[in-house]
Amino acid sequence: MSKSKEQDLKYFVSKDKERLTYDCKGLQQWLLYTPSGREILRKERLFFTQNVNQIFGAFSLQIGLSDINFLQGNKINQHFTINVDLFADLRFLPIKSDSIDLIVCPHVLEFTNNYHHVLQELYRVLSPNGKLILTCFNKHSWFGLCKNRVPLLKKARLISLNALRSQLEALNFAIEGGKFFGYCPPFSKSRRLKRYNWMNLVGDRWFPTLANSFALILRKEIVTPTLIKYKDLESFSTISPNFGTARVCNKQN
Repeated sequence: MSKSKEQDLKYFVSKDKERLTYDCKGLQQWLLYTPSGREILRKERLFFTQNVNQIFGAFSLQIGLSDINFLQGNKINQHFTINVDLFADLRFLPIKSDSIDLIVCPHVLEFTNNYHHVLQELYRVLSPNGKLILTCFNKHSWFGLCKNRVPLLKKARLISLNALRSQLEALNFAIEGGKFFGYCPPFSKSRRLKRYNWMNLVGDRWFPTLANSFALILRKEIVTPTLIKYKDLESFSTISPNFGTARVCNKQN
């Protein structure tokens, strides 16, 4: 396999326009080696660690940021990571339906060209009542305002939380929890982040929805239809109203 093809597979990027692309080149480096990235990563990893250790099952899956372990502390034995254990198009995961108990998806949706298809595929492979934990950069935040100043954020399609919630409800995902992270502008120097650390304290209390990043804990709901027999339809039959009663009463008056 050529080096260019391996690079494409590493980031879910293909020259075939029919495939769903996942363009996150440089995201791991930005999270690991920049002050703003390290602050977001530290808070998000703590959130993942506190929540994945309470989820049990047979199989778990991590999609995105394969060099960073977001399943640390989870008690599920069978772990799989996209780009490490298998390569796949995010729209057509080679996984059996209703088979994965936990999926962690850190910053994948905003770096795909159609994240709604990704959510549909994740819903398919999740087991009933399975958990999906995802993180996204917030569109209505300092990251959204300073998008053109950060080269990495120029490639990202930042997501609105309200729009994402409506799409999740349409896919029968139940939101069980979440958290907001970071309220400082994406400064390139650590001393500026320390100077404006008060914005994190104020943001959590007064404007939490304007955070730079947010996380959601989702549960797959199964809607089972209830079949009604033909004999039971008689109990739902409507009674036609008798409009002549009012007319008779008026004549008597």
